[in-house]
Amino acid sequence: MSYHMTQVFTGHGCFSKFLHRIGKKEDTSCFFCGEEDDAIHTIRDCPMWDPQRIDLKRKLGLARDFTLGDIVESIVGSRDLWSAFSAFVQEAMREKEEEEKRLERERARVFSSSSIGDDEFGLRSTTAR
Repeated sequence: MSYHMTQVFTGHGCFSKFLHRIGKKEDTSCFFCGEEDDAIHTIRDCPMWDPQRIDLKRKLGLARDFTLGDIVESIVGSRDLWSAFSAFVQEAMREKEEEEKRLERERARVFSSSSIGDDEFGLRSTTAR
């Protein structure tokens, strides 16, 4: 089982609900749509991955409101279905991680530009020595 699939099945990954619980995010809203973000939101509900999800649901034979248990039942007996789900999870989780890192860099930039010693343009003063 891959790193990203482990995150989906445990809920311990780049999900806003988890990040909020461990103090890394101020709220539980999804980076992409604003809804509460957890593993099931990411793989079943977030519109960010609708095109990929439509294909995945067709391949796995999943109903509209599928659960993680439904996914396990679908993929456990087929290497091809396991691979299809794994590829979907890999793509979604990598994009979520990239967005989390981008937001962290933005917060750090905003924080550093508002620090004492910055001028009105957000640049560090070099005159004080």
